[in-house]
Amino acid sequence: AKINELQFMHAIETEIGRVNVFIQRLSFTGGLGYEIYTDMVSVRTLFDTLWEAGQEFSIRPFGLRAMMSLRLDKFFGSWLREYSPDYTAHETGLNRFVDWRKNDKFIGQEAVEKEQKLGPSRKICAFDVDALDADVFGNEPIWINGEVMGFCTSGGYSHYADKSVALGFVPTNLIDTDFTAEIEILGEMRPAARLTKPLYDPDGAIMRG
Repeated sequence: AKINELQFMHAIETEIGRVNVFIQRLSFTGGLGYEIYTDMVSVRTLFDTLWEAGQEFSIRPFGLRAMMSLRLDKFFGSWLREYSPDYTAHETGLNRFVDWRKNDKFIGQEAVEKEQKLGPSRKICAFDVDALDADVFGNEPIWINGEVMGFCTSGGYSHYADKSVALGFVPTNLIDTDFTAEIEILGEMRPAARLTKPLYDPDGAIMRG
C-alpha cells in the first residue's frame, strides 16, 4: 500500500528512502498526520530524507509545546496526564480499544468487568477557562456548587482558538448536565465553561481526510 492510501488508524511496514519504517496513520495535533517509527541508528538518515523531500512544501520543525497546544484543540489526552496506570480505560475513553471478545484472563479482570457493567464514576471533560496570567498545568481542583468535585489532568493555551483550555475528571453523573464550574489556579478561583465539541475540526473531517 502507498502511504497516501493509508486509512486513518491503519499501519504499514514500508521504506522511506533507504530506511525501513513502520508508519501509523494517526494524529496527535488534529491534522492529517502520520507517526513514523524506525530504529535509533536510522533516525538521522530518515530525518534528512524527509527534510530534503519536504523543502518544496516549506517543511519546518515545531516544538513539543506547540504540539501540546494543538492536541488541546482536539481534547486529545497524553500519557501520564490523561492516560496513566492510575486511571481506568473506561474513565479515559480508551475502553473502545479493548477487545472484550478475548477469553484470556488478566489481573484485575473482575474489577474491569464490573466497571464495564456499571460504568465509571468519573470521566474526562474539557473546559474553556477564564484564566488570568496562568493556565492550568495539572492537578488543579475543579469546584462545582462550592465543592471540590474533580481535578485537572492537564491544560494550556490554545493559540488556534485563543482560549485557555483544561482537561479534567468530573463525576459521570454531571457530564450531561448544565453544571457551572470553577478551577482554582494558583489560589484564584477562575470560571470554567464546559466544552462539548473540539475547538478545531470538530467532526474530524480533516484528520480522517
